[in-house]
Amino acid sequence: MDNLTKAQRQKNMRNIRSKNTKPELMVMRELRRRKIYFAKHVNNIIGKPDIVFRRKKVIVFIDSDFWHGHPVRFTMPKTNTSYWEKKIARNRERDKEVSEALSQEGWSIIRLWEYDIKHNFDDCIDQILRAITFHKLH
Repeated sequence: MDNLTKAQRQKNMRNIRSKNTKPELMVMRELRRRKIYFAKHVNNIIGKPDIVFRRKKVIVFIDSDFWHGHPVRFTMPKTNTSYWEKKIARNRERDKEVSEALSQEGWSIIRLWEYDIKHNFDDCIDQILRAITFHKLH
């Protein structure tokens, strides 16, 4: 059983952001600090990537452990389980479809988990830097 009232749950769900989440802002702030230019939340690219390096053909998605169903850190809610199973499975499926479509268009895709950004920030930034530097060389 949910420990919040229906109104409290609705308020919580309304406040969940899809753009400009804390992990996204952390990464964007660091890229700007390093004077690395990028586009954010590009609507005309499939999947609406969080960060795009157009000239380098590199895309970064910052995935929430919950909404994108991290294989280890995702915890299934105890209520309305069938809804959440379908919802998270479809999100995972969509992530895979988007990555495949973008790869076919020649994009390099980086998917970072929110937990990794919070706990292994430097590794995440290095992963982005390697991708955009690699494209600079070729």
